[in-house]
Amino acid sequence: MGGIVHNKPWITAADRKAVEDVLVSGWIAAGPRVADVEAFFVDRFAAGAACAVSSGTAALFLALKGLGIGEGDAVAVPSYACSALLNAVQMAGARPRVVDVLADSLAIDPEAVAHRAADAKAVIAVHMFGARAPIEALRGQGRIVIEDCCQSLGGTNGDIPLGRGGDAAVFSFYATKIVTGGHGGLVWSPRQEVIERMRDYREFDCRETYYPRFNFQLTDIQAGMVLSQLRRLDEVVKRRQAIAKRYDDALPAGLSRWPRPGEAGTVPYRYVVQCNNAQTVDRLKTHMTQAGIACIVPVERYELLHTYLGLDPAVYPTCEQVVATSLSIPLYPALVDAESEQVAAALARFRP
Repeated sequence: MGGIVHNKPWITAADRKAVEDVLVSGWIAAGPRVADVEAFFVDRFAAGAACAVSSGTAALFLALKGLGIGEGDAVAVPSYACSALLNAVQMAGARPRVVDVLADSLAIDPEAVAHRAADAKAVIAVHMFGARAPIEALRGQGRIVIEDCCQSLGGTNGDIPLGRGGDAAVFSFYATKIVTGGHGGLVWSPRQEVIERMRDYREFDCRETYYPRFNFQLTDIQAGMVLSQLRRLDEVVKRRQAIAKRYDDALPAGLSRWPRPGEAGTVPYRYVVQCNNAQTVDRLKTHMTQAGIACIVPVERYELLHTYLGLDPAVYPTCEQVVATSLSIPLYPALVDAESEQVAAALARFRP
């Protein structure tokens, strides 16, 4: 297949060897490599405990369970986000309270939470496309805060890793994420008892006592590859930042980047171009396609969480504006310099 694809995992010889080593070891289910991945996050956060699981959705669900969110509890979530948030909240027996997002970061709006989700016991704050969510403002409201770091692994706020400011942080190792094992996820929390409750749920078999649990285990095959990629996380972050800077320099007048650039320490998960209207989005996509570059609308209107739930779109003006005026261009560390230069040159030639 010719051209530059929108996303591609960066698989190195070290990653392949890491998987081969697990296969040779004979221990391919959850085991020592899973424990090593958990230890990496505990070391990175210099505190707490971690629980690796089968997916980011499982991580969200178990974070809610571990923090005591359950039947009938309200949970505030941003509408401009993955449907996994709705799935996890409703799987936990809780009730989603969907709110609008901030125009600069595309993160959940604390004022919208206060006004439209006043009964929320907890809030899931997504660091969307790697931009920082307003964790301190949300914590100031007195709610349980779960940081969704599925798109921000490697990001920092000053010297503090993103995820360190909430009651729990959730990560994903899906194929398109910053670090991948194909599938997988993890929850870190500063509170050991939260992680112990999660592990009790994850370890479903051979138990002396019974209550309904589920097999959310990560395999050592996946964990081996995740661990190999985590060991070069700093390099991944620098490559993403360098590519984003190249695109920033090429961005023609009349277009801007969403979320807004400029926060030191953030990891650009997607490079989302903001256009002035839907027609410009279509023209830009056609222009890039003709240059052999695949682009996508990162979140379609039908994927907005308020659309899924049949809620009034007038209550979500920022979300509605973003889906109508955004286009994501390729940004991932597997892009070689010649490819990212090709993308930047095509972007620079576009006339809004």
